[in-house]
Amino acid sequence: MAHSPLDHVVDHAWVGPVTKYQILIVVAAVAVAVPYILLARRVENGAPPRGPFWNFLEMLLLFIRDEVVRPNVGPGHSSHDAHDAGDDPAHPHHHQADKYLPFLWTLFLFILACNLLGMVPFLGSPTADLGVTLTLAVMTFLVIHVSALMKLGPVKYVRSYIPVLKGDNLVMNVFLAVVITPMIAAIEVLGAFIRGAVLAIRLFANIFAGHVALAVIVAFAVAADNSFSPGGGLAALVLGTGLSLLELFVAFLQAFVFVLLASIFLGMQLNPEH
Repeated sequence: MAHSPLDHVVDHAWVGPVTKYQILIVVAAVAVAVPYILLARRVENGAPPRGPFWNFLEMLLLFIRDEVVRPNVGPGHSSHDAHDAGDDPAHPHHHQADKYLPFLWTLFLFILACNLLGMVPFLGSPTADLGVTLTLAVMTFLVIHVSALMKLGPVKYVRSYIPVLKGDNLVMNVFLAVVITPMIAAIEVLGAFIRGAVLAIRLFANIFAGHVALAVIVAFAVAADNSFSPGGGLAALVLGTGLSLLELFVAFLQAFVFVLLASIFLGMQLNPEH
């Protein structure tokens, strides 16, 4: 066993200069790509997938699409969007959201795979590293704001940060225009960056803290076993098992929350009038 419980959650070199998390990121990417490429080949002719494993993979995608992305990103409002969305009679107003599904699906599945790797002994979750979660947050931030800029245009995009305030008289209008409007605009711009930081920090904090707690409990179990304290060892083992089940739940929950927040932030930028 590692000398320190933190060895399980802190990145370190594995193969020469290549670190543990760098390798596990590739493993997570392959673990997501391979089954979903096979699933895509199974359904490319329009036939539904057969078998519990393939149905589970499809269920994850449908859940993210119908319960997370479409309700929060929202429908498109342009005539081009409405025309294209009308091609789908079951969902006539979801064209805008569906354009971002591949990115948000990939984001959810990759984060989930990284989280679940922490359940494997002697491995770890790459999302327990702030650098990894920060990279994911920066990518999401760029997708959100570049997409909004492309949809709204530069002028409308900038105006989405500037509130329109009107007073009852000239003095109030001048005060609102000179003091309040720039202040609110600055807060809105700062808030956009804060939302990106929140994505990175909350995912990192939840995964890191959970694995540290689990590692400490396992260390207690080993210490109790070495000191011939069966009661303490059994208690630590029960706590470790319970915490492992909780970590499994948290792995799914944190992937879901990350994509949920990303969808909400994307919808806010694409539809500033709402």
